[in-house]
Amino acid sequence: MKYINPVNTRRISVEMSEMLIEDVEKLCEIPSVFEQRTATELLRRVCKPIDRPNAVADPRFWSVNERIFVIASYMAATRDDGPDFPVGDDKDGGHFSDYLLSEADYVGDIPFSFDGNDALYTPLLGYQAEIIESLIAGGTYKPTDFSWWCAAMAACVRGVNEEPEPYTDDASYETWLVKRITGIRKLVASEFVQMFHAFQDVQLSGAHLVHAITGSFGVVASPVSERAEGAPELAPACFPAHTAISSGARAVMGIV
Repeated sequence: MKYINPVNTRRISVEMSEMLIEDVEKLCEIPSVFEQRTATELLRRVCKPIDRPNAVADPRFWSVNERIFVIASYMAATRDDGPDFPVGDDKDGGHFSDYLLSEADYVGDIPFSFDGNDALYTPLLGYQAEIIESLIAGGTYKPTDFSWWCAAMAACVRGVNEEPEPYTDDASYETWLVKRITGIRKLVASEFVQMFHAFQDVQLSGAHLVHAITGSFGVVASPVSERAEGAPELAPACFPAHTAISSGARAVMGIV
C-alpha cells in the first residue's frame, strides 16, 4: 500500500489511503457522463476526515477547486509518474504543477458588481456541480459552454442582501436552481454579457488551490503557470476521477 500525505487546507483536513479493488469496481459502475458524481464517490472512498474545528467533512460540500486539488493530490501520491505527473497525452502538455495555486485558499462571499448591481460570489460546490451535471445529462439543458455558464452563475451569484439558498436535498435545490437559471437565460444579451464578464473576473479572483472553470466538458482546471517563450499554451485539464485508477486496476475491470 502506498503512503499518501494528509491534506490540510483552510476548510479540509483528511487522511487518504489507496483505493481498494472493490472501490474501483464501484467507480467503474457510474456512467461516464456523471463525472462529478464519480468524483464524490472517489473522495468518500479514499478520504477519512480528521477531526478539526470548522473542517468540512463531506466532499459534496467542498468547492470544485478543493475537489480537483484533493483528487490530483491523490494521483500525485499514487501514480508511477508522480508527484508532478504529466497532464494530457500531448508531448507539449503540462504537469500537475502547471495547474496548482499553492498560495491561494478558499474565500467565500466575494463582492463584485455588474451593470450597476452589487453582488456576492461564492465558489461552486460539489453538490451544485453534481446537480448541474445531472440536469445537462438528463436533457434539461444542452451540453454546451453556455448551459454550464448559466448554471454556474445561477448557483454562485446572489445579491448582497440575499441569503444563500440552504441545502436540504438534491430535488429541492434543483427546483430552486432551475428557476435561477431561467432568470439568467431571460436576460437581454447585453446584460448577460456584462454579468458573464464580471463573473469570469470574480471567479478568477476567487480561484484557490486550482483555477476551476466550467464549460461543455464540465468542471476543469485552467493552467496558471507561465510558459516559456515559444512554448504552446496549455489547455484546461479535467483531472477526471477515473484517471486516479491505476492502469493495472483498469485492466482488471476491462477498461482501457
